[in-house]
Amino acid sequence: MKITDILDAKLNLGMEHMDLEHEQKGIIEELKQLHSEMEEEAEPEGGPICDQYADAIWRKEHELEETVREMQIISDKIEELENLI
Repeated sequence: MKITDILDAKLNLGMEHMDLEHEQKGIIEELKQLHSEMEEEAEPEGGPICDQYADAIWRKEHELEETVREMQIISDKIEELENLI
């Protein structure tokens, strides 16, 4: 593999990682908003509204975990490319 190919691949992966970082920040903000809304609107003893928020929070946390996993995969690929230089 030529050095230019390695550098191009590294650049592309870096941009993809930046996109995922932006996505991660958005998900974290959405989670904060859901928690805040849940505190204001949900029943303290639990109930249907609380359950709806809990489900939405669970989905966002799962989305965040997947994003972090993807970021780690990309970081590993970048590290592999750096070892080729």
